[in-house]
Amino acid sequence: MPFIEVFDREPVQETRAVATSLMTDGLCAAFGIKPEIVTVYYFSTPENSYGHAGKYGENAEIFRIFAKVHAFPRSAEAKAKAARALTGALCRAYGAQPRDVIVYFFDRDPGDAFHGGVASA
Repeated sequence: MPFIEVFDREPVQETRAVATSLMTDGLCAAFGIKPEIVTVYYFSTPENSYGHAGKYGENAEIFRIFAKVHAFPRSAEAKAKAARALTGALCRAYGAQPRDVIVYFFDRDPGDAFHGGVASA
């Protein structure tokens, strides 16, 4: 814990490799954690699997990259620092514009996270 879920458009593997490295570094710096506890999962959303503002597929606005960070609670300042780092990492890796990268934080109580069947709390 924490882990990051990224929804993207089936990029080449090198893009995800760069994104993984940059996001891990950024999250570790923002949260003061070690890279050994950070995991990144990618979910491909191919053409015609995206809608926005009531429009679907190629009629929708530009595709946005979403990142969801699941972690134990952190301060608003730490989250803002992490969001800036993740946005920069995804922009660099994917060639995206900052306005097209969305980062959401999902705070998880340590008592709700079990590693090897043992609660983290």
